[in-house]
Amino acid sequence: MSETTNANEELARRAWSAVSRGDTETLAQILAPDVVWHATGANPWRGDHEGVDEVVGYLVRIGEMTASFDATLVDVLASGERVAIVFRAKLERGSRRIDVGYLLLARVANGRAAEVWTVPLDPAALVDFWMDA
Repeated sequence: MSETTNANEELARRAWSAVSRGDTETLAQILAPDVVWHATGANPWRGDHEGVDEVVGYLVRIGEMTASFDATLVDVLASGERVAIVFRAKLERGSRRIDVGYLLLARVANGRAAEVWTVPLDPAALVDFWMDA
């Protein structure tokens, strides 16, 4: 395993830890200033979110729209230019509950997450969960 691969895995784990703690300051340092976050699937925030403030705000709003949000890290896969995080998310909103797998893929440049794609592994379940949101 190369030094870059190790560094990218560590970056992913630091980002996961920051999000889990609600530490937006650390997360902002991990994201490149011109980061682009591509949210896929059918939810109120799908689309591209650009820049640190917009990306952090996007993640905060997801937390605010749910009664509970519990995410569990499953795996981190890293290479010299990319890192993938596999995780499960359990969310509650009103009487709705969901437990869905996700893949987060990030392109790393200069030691920071420069571009991120999130892909739900069960997009249809998200449609039901976010209906009327």
